[in-house]
Amino acid sequence: MFWFVKHLTFASAFLGINSLNAMTFDFAPLSESSVIEVELKTNGSFALAGIKGNFSNIGGQIEFFPVNPSLSSGEVLLDARSLRFGYHRTNTDAQKKNWLNSNEHPKISFKLKRLDNILWKERSVFAQAHGSLSFKKAEHDFSLPVEIRYFRAERKKYDGKRGDLITIKGQKTFNLGDLDMMEGALLGEISNDVSVKISLIGASNRIRPLLPTRLLASP
Repeated sequence: MFWFVKHLTFASAFLGINSLNAMTFDFAPLSESSVIEVELKTNGSFALAGIKGNFSNIGGQIEFFPVNPSLSSGEVLLDARSLRFGYHRTNTDAQKKNWLNSNEHPKISFKLKRLDNILWKERSVFAQAHGSLSFKKAEHDFSLPVEIRYFRAERKKYDGKRGDLITIKGQKTFNLGDLDMMEGALLGEISNDVSVKISLIGASNRIRPLLPTRLLASP
């Protein structure tokens, strides 16, 4: 028995007991491969299919627990000034005071507080991500459903560096009033409904020891 405990302790030290703890993933290194899309509905006077825009400056990181995803936390950072649509007028209007007010508040952040309602399906984990959205100097409770996948030792394929990858995908439709932006909607041809779609890629600077977890996947 002593021999077993001794060698189990050695094995844990060799593999890294922290493998049961969080892995840190940074969104900035592969931000060009990430997408945060905003779709605005119109009142029918133009762009009947709606207007889609994207944030091009994405940062932040997540502390992700592969063995127990519910413990995960993190933050996604956006530069409001980087939001661009297919229409010049919409690009300009989106930055104005009654919309993003990006001159005074260029930073948008979502702080992940917890994941719950976790459901495993094959090599993905589906969950509800709860947190706070900091927007124009105010914080709003915000949640959305997400799908998370973990790719061990796959970072090298993207930027040649050693490490793991994580992908986070989700989508939510909400009302501008939820973010106190009703005034902005009333001034133009934009309706109150907004759809946000996220597809984030986070990069770790280390490779997790190959221990059992349902999230380890291949592309």
